[in-house]
Amino acid sequence: MKLNHIFIIILFAALNCFSSTKVFSQKATEEEKLMALSREWAQAAQSGNAEKILSYWSEDAKLITPDQGTLEGHEQLGKMLEGAAAIPGFEVNWEPKVAHVSKSGDMGYVIAHKYFNIPDSKGNMNRLYFVEVGIWEKQKDGSWKNTVDIYNPDPSLTSLD
Repeated sequence: MKLNHIFIIILFAALNCFSSTKVFSQKATEEEKLMALSREWAQAAQSGNAEKILSYWSEDAKLITPDQGTLEGHEQLGKMLEGAAAIPGFEVNWEPKVAHVSKSGDMGYVIAHKYFNIPDSKGNMNRLYFVEVGIWEKQKDGSWKNTVDIYNPDPSLTSLD
């Protein structure tokens, strides 16, 4: 009888280790996906293709900025993108630094270093650096969409590194 109990305990421990390793592996894979998506989104932002840029945000996404307040939904975000495209020399870029996905695998966040090139009143370009936190939700089709994006100035940054 004792032998059966020992076997059951060993079997349970082995299955538990396998299950934990599988969950950890899936979590790491999803975090890698978020890092890749953030980089793809940055490339889309560099291209200026508003439709492509919008495709990374959920329909009800919120962008919370230090200078424009909160923008919500594709309509407001699209107008913001149109306005940015009309600024001579405007550029935005970022590099994700870390991603984290919840244990349930349906929510995550990405922290990134971001910059904007914006002309001043004399037309001189200024590069402003920010730290960004983007919250992502897994959609019913398995894709990820950014649902909340928040960025704040970080005067300690001088590059995306």
